[in-house]
Amino acid sequence: MDAFSLDQNQILTFFAVLVRFATLVAVLPWIGDRVVPTPVKVMLALTLSGMLYPMLESTGRVDPARAEVWGATAAGIIGVTALEALFGLALGFVARMVFIAVETGGNLAGTYMGFSMASMYDPHQESQTQVVAQVHTTLAMLIFLALDGHHLMLQAALDSYSIVGVGGAGFGQAFADRLITLSSETLKIGLQMAAPMAVALFAINVVYGVMSKAMPQLNVLILSFSVSALVGLAVMLMSLPEFHSTTGWLMARMGEEMNAMMSVLGKG
Repeated sequence: MDAFSLDQNQILTFFAVLVRFATLVAVLPWIGDRVVPTPVKVMLALTLSGMLYPMLESTGRVDPARAEVWGATAAGIIGVTALEALFGLALGFVARMVFIAVETGGNLAGTYMGFSMASMYDPHQESQTQVVAQVHTTLAMLIFLALDGHHLMLQAALDSYSIVGVGGAGFGQAFADRLITLSSETLKIGLQMAAPMAVALFAINVVYGVMSKAMPQLNVLILSFSVSALVGLAVMLMSLPEFHSTTGWLMARMGEEMNAMMSVLGKG
């Protein structure tokens, strides 16, 4: 693409494409993490937009002629830019929800194991998180890369122009309902992933409750830390195959959820 041969409508359309890709890159898993420098994200968005714009224009997914309408006024340009930014944020949020579910399950499991007092600083989230959540998130990221999840997200971003054109996103009641449903499903999956740990450690606590009644001189509080951690690590090891299959299922659903969100936004 020769930037010097573009007319005004093409420049405005390219800018709209850049805004969508830039906001998407800023919130996508792995690529949009805070440890990735901002200049790298900016260059990645520029590179993707520069490579994909000629194909989008040649296939008719974007029409520079429409920029004569929305690009005629400052209000039109601001409105389309805002819609493209919100669309990119919504699409990236759907992809990130998979990792939020994994992190929620890991934080709950770590709390059950008694690791909440040993939180660590997670540079990816720039906040305190537990060791179990970091392990689960790292494993999920490796599975994500092994399944070419980053290619899936980029393909969804490219296909989004076939469903929602430039400035064509509609944020109505259907979008709010879909967002609430997705958030509730994320919380439910996180609870389900932490359920084996909760059941195992609940049984341990019941045993300790009986022992404390039978032997009041026994220091249950001190013993429970080591036993809960040991049992928790054993449960984590035994549940690794299930964690792998569940995470793979979530990665497979990621594309479906992104397409569903695009359909909702396309209908307005």
